[in-house]
Amino acid sequence: MTYQDGGYTVQCMKAVFAGTFDPPTWGHVDIIRRASPIFQEVRVVVGLNLLKKTLFSLEERMQMLQRLLADEKVSNVVLDSWEGLISEYARKNDCGVLLRSVRSMADVPYEQMMAAMNSRLGDPLETMIMFSSPELSDISSSAVRELVVSWKRLPHGIVPPLVEKELEKRYGPLLQD
Repeated sequence: MTYQDGGYTVQCMKAVFAGTFDPPTWGHVDIIRRASPIFQEVRVVVGLNLLKKTLFSLEERMQMLQRLLADEKVSNVVLDSWEGLISEYARKNDCGVLLRSVRSMADVPYEQMMAAMNSRLGDPLETMIMFSSPELSDISSSAVRELVVSWKRLPHGIVPPLVEKELEKRYGPLLQD
């Protein structure tokens, strides 16, 4: 979709931000919040990967994200789920951009390889990388899962309060730092 503005032609893009979001973190929320004004629509897609052992069911992750996104008041964000190749989801939903978040330069080679593979899978799908905010660059769902499951610990400020409550329902009180 394009529109004319003051003599310029502007391409409006829909983006897909996909992940397992197990559990959703402040890093995820930050990327969604920052991407929302950039794109016509941001489709947050919760992946169902049968090979991954998740803490929360697909429905639980969707519910948490739905509540978090309602708090953010981002009107152009659509929450969805998908089992399959994200490039197929993007094509089916007319999304031309796959939005990826990287925490550090160490994440870039993997994202570069995935971008190349996605470009081989059919219709043009551009991968755009958004760097994590510096204060959130150490947060990952994997780290949260390991801290909670193995050590019963959860440092302050890495997951939203509603996610913390859901983790404590499942794993009991978590020591805070």
